[in-house]
Amino acid sequence: METEPGRGRDDRGSPLGRIMRGGAAALANIHRHGLRRWLAAEREELIQTIKVTVACVFGWWLAAYVLKVDLAVLVPIGVLLTISATAYDTVIRGVQQVGAVFVGMAAATTLIWLIGVNALTLGVLVLAGLVLTRLLNLPERNVQIPITALLVLALGKTYGFARLGDVLLGAVIGIAANLILPPRFVDNALRELGDLSGELSDLAQDMADGLRSGLGKDVAEDWLERARDLSRRLEQTEQASDQAEESVRLSPRRRRYDRRLRQVSEAATCLDHACHQLRGVARGLADLVSGVRGLPAQEAAEVPRPLAEELDALSRLFGTFGRLQLGRGREEDLRELRAALREGERQQHVSLSMFGRTRDDRLRTLQGSLLEDCARIRHEFDPDHGPHRDAFPRPPARRSGDGSA
Repeated sequence: METEPGRGRDDRGSPLGRIMRGGAAALANIHRHGLRRWLAAEREELIQTIKVTVACVFGWWLAAYVLKVDLAVLVPIGVLLTISATAYDTVIRGVQQVGAVFVGMAAATTLIWLIGVNALTLGVLVLAGLVLTRLLNLPERNVQIPITALLVLALGKTYGFARLGDVLLGAVIGIAANLILPPRFVDNALRELGDLSGELSDLAQDMADGLRSGLGKDVAEDWLERARDLSRRLEQTEQASDQAEESVRLSPRRRRYDRRLRQVSEAATCLDHACHQLRGVARGLADLVSGVRGLPAQEAAEVPRPLAEELDALSRLFGTFGRLQLGRGREEDLRELRAALREGERQQHVSLSMFGRTRDDRLRTLQGSLLEDCARIRHEFDPDHGPHRDAFPRPPARRSGDGSA
């Protein structure tokens, strides 16, 4: 029922508040998925953190003890400036860093030769460096050109050549580290989808419990706001999908990731569609208790208990779908998902028969919309006949005779 677009992820609040929310979210995910699955999902992040640390230490050791560089710390700085989220992006970033240092060194050397060392030289170097950064289409926060120019201005052109060599060495080490052990953001994207699916499961469960205990205006509006927030966050999953694809772009075994890349893309689309449908249910219930458009504005007015049972089934669907993204297509999870689909369909038939007694046209239209949104969610999560079958990972081994029961 609701079609307004999302408004982007909300990052407002104090830094301490964001830290507290992040910690609470991590604890909730551990509780929802279990410690073993959570640790497995975080494994890639730990590997990449250790990789960057080792690359920095190796770069410093190589510069200090093998090449006898005076400022050995510049090499690990070059590694940190170069190494990026994906192997492909690291190569591009390394070329950008080396090129920026070269341009800054050349600009500073030329200006010092023309007008000497003074305040005018400093101002021109900073201005020209920032302009060149934009003209060369370097990242927005890349200030290597003006920084190198100022350091050459202060320390002389000999430093410029030393800095160029150090950054080049750091870039080579960073690129090599990411090519040898490239990050696999496929798992990260699936983890993010699994976490969001778990939060949608919690929302559907709260809606079911609320319908059973008595639906009030404040509670219904809170459900709608939570659904809107999750909808905004799901808009970011497209970026996670793109990053997952880029993370294997330079991998010599890229084909082995094709199936899981399709899973990331389809799972993001599936969850986005299902979230919008759940948001429609929340909007319908909020409209009902608010009395908009001539609706009765009664607590739990004309909402039969089977609708709460159907939301229970939808909660199980969201939760099981999230566990499937974090796992490898376990048979028990697929069986649980199919059982929730059957239970949701059964409860909808009961709700439909009870809604059929309603005489108010406006209320009957709203009831029909609620049932339709629930049916669409089930259709999105159907692993056998739904539109997103690639969103479901294949089980490691399927036993013969195991159907879709």
